[in-house]
This record gives sequence, structure tokens and C-alpha cells, in this order.
Amino acid sequence: MTIEQGTEGLAVRLRSGGPGRYVGGLFLALWLCGWAVGETVALWILVRGAWSLLTGVSPGPGRAPLHLGPAVPVGAFLVLWLTLWTVGGVAAIANLLKLLWGEDRIEVASGRLTVTWARGPFRSGRAFERDAIRRIELAGRDDHLSLAMARERVVLSGLGSRSERIAGAGVLRAALGVSEDPPAATAGVPPPWEEIITPEGERALVLSPATRRQQARAAGVGTLLLAASTFTLAWESVRQPGLIVPGCILSALTAGLGAAALWLARGRWEWRLGSGRLTLRRRYGPSVRDVFGAKSLLLERSTDGDGDPWYELAALAQAAPPAPALTAVRWRSAQSKDRRCVARVMNDPATVRELGAWLSRETGLALEDRATPQARAVELAQLRALLEQSGRFGRWAAKLVDRLDPGQRRAG
Repeated sequence: MTIEQGTEGLAVRLRSGGPGRYVGGLFLALWLCGWAVGETVALWILVRGAWSLLTGVSPGPGRAPLHLGPAVPVGAFLVLWLTLWTVGGVAAIANLLKLLWGEDRIEVASGRLTVTWARGPFRSGRAFERDAIRRIELAGRDDHLSLAMARERVVLSGLGSRSERIAGAGVLRAALGVSEDPPAATAGVPPPWEEIITPEGERALVLSPATRRQQARAAGVGTLLLAASTFTLAWESVRQPGLIVPGCILSALTAGLGAAALWLARGRWEWRLGSGRLTLRRRYGPSVRDVFGAKSLLLERSTDGDGDPWYELAALAQAAPPAPALTAVRWRSAQSKDRRCVARVMNDPATVRELGAWLSRETGLALEDRATPQARAVELAQLRALLEQSGRFGRWAAKLVDRLDPGQRRAG
């Protein structure tokens, strides 16, 4: 990391480093060679097949002309596969450039933060006004240097070592006058959540309606495409009975996607905000039904089968029960009738913590946070004590627990 101090402000520069990046770069370069071959072959098959369908010419020597019925689903699959394959290749190229020639430059001048992301010959940037910046912190599983605003979180840099990003966050906070832990009283509704007024004139918390409309349109377009393919198969199955089974399967998929599109367009789950109460409602069209009433909030940390940490904000029908004696590693349990999940994210607790603080402030419900570094330190201390009392192997395993100590991994 390089810090440049000038007359108008300062700049923090973070670059790719370490010999390990060359190993990753070599692997990506070899993979991209195979990607280019797959991209070329798939494009050639699609072009030859489309030409055969349009002209009636055989796609190759000794082959019969293509029939519309079987060709449509095969072509649709190839288009979908090629789209995903292309996106994966572009992402791999971007990652290769980041590993070998990546540099992030973050400048603070005249009350504004400007970040420039350089990936080889390609550059992009973005500027943020000081008043819009709420936090500068390390977030996510890989502790990326991030900037948090009222409705958005932006990754400023994932380059450099973790200690360099911690130092960079401190320098940027000092230059902008941003506190490390803003007061809970200023917590807002984090994305993708929004506060709305329901048709009954009540305040409610919902997932972003704009995002939901986009999802509904995408599902609707997918339904129309599947319906067209289903109709084509049904028409061809009159002459080719072997297409009846695929047609039935495609019909079921079309019906399922159509039902999902209707739910996205007309239905939703919402949390009604009341004084001392939070109510979960199911709304579909003009009808609405109360499903669950909460009287307290609980933020917990759990671990999935891959060892990834998950943070869940739960609404409880009663006050939060006492924490178990040992919860250093907790697997997600089945949902009970006295508990509902409000939000659940992996690796980064900032979003659910801010959402819980906002709900607690707006409803007056008590929020118990069991995912703080202090709570985690207590849990690990309990685990360490139990291991040390279990014998020689346990004492050896207790030394490994120190690697999980949140005190060793400051949040930046």
C-alpha cells in the first residue's frame, strides 16, 4: 500500500502482490484457453444449426436436415449454456487482469472520495460525496475495503494484504471524519429492504419493490419463451409421438414458472411495523393475512456445512431465551413456530445488524445481538476451556481455537 499526501488531499493505492498470484494467473490462463475452444465450438454449432433451419440445407455431409421440434429445445439449451459460459469467461479475464495488473487508487479531496479501479489497460471509477458516506470498513468473507451508504455498499478494494486494507480504512476514515462505529440511532433501512405504506395506511418493511418488479418481468419473459417451446413441441408431437414426454415435462416447467411470475407480480411477504410489535403478513392481490407476531428480535451467528458463517436476524414471539452455554459452532436449525427469519446473509453481519437496529428503533422491540466480536470471544473462551479439560488431544486442539479468535481479526 502507498499513501500519497498532496496539497489538495491524499490518495491510497493498493496493488496486487505476492508470488501466489502468478500461480492463480497461470491456472486462469490455461482455463481461458479451454474456454476459448468451447466458445468457438458452441458458436459454430448454433450458427450451422440456425442456417440449416432457415434454408433446409443439411448441417453436414451425410446428415439429414434439422427438424424444428427437436432443434428448438436443443438450441435454447445451447444459447443458455453459451450465455453462462461467456459470462464465466469474461469474469475469468477480469480476475486474471486483477491478479497480475490490478491497482485500486482511492483519493480524498474537497470533501469527496473518488476510487479508480485499474485492471491492466481497463479503468473505471466512481465518486462519492462525504455526506453520503456512512461507514468505511472491512466487510465480507475476504475483508474487502468497503464503503457503506444509506442504500448501497460499494467494495473499494480487495487488493493488498488484510493489514494494508485495515491501515487504509483508518487513513480514509481520518481524512473524511467518519467514525468507525456510527450510533445505532442513525441506522437506516439497508438494501434490499424498503419501508412502504400499505393500502391500509400502515407502515411496513418489504424487499425492494423495484427489484421484485424486475424479477416478475424476467419470470414473465421466461414463461412466454417456455410456453412457445411447449406449443412447438405439442405441434410436432402430432407427427412424432416420441415428443409427448418432453412436451409434458416442458408444460410442467412452464406452469411452475408462470406461478412464480404471478406470485412475484401480485404477492409478497411484508413486516407491519407497530408500537411494541412486529407482524409478518402474507399479501396476494387485495387479500392480506397475518401470519406471525413478534415481540423481540435476535441476531445470531451459525455455520453451514462448508464452515461459512451465516448471520440471521430472527423475530421471536417472546423475549429472547438465554444463550446456550456453548455456541461457538452452531448449525442452523429448523424454523420453529415461535420464530421467523427476517433476514439472513453469509459472511458479513453489517446489513442484518443495521436492519435489526432500525427495526428495534422503529417498533420499540428489544434486540439481542449474539454475533458481536465480544460475544464470539466469550463463546470461543468456553470452547477453549472445555477442550483443555478433555485431555492431551483437547489441549492441542485448544491451540487451534486461537485462530478463530475475533480479536485476531479486527473488523477494520
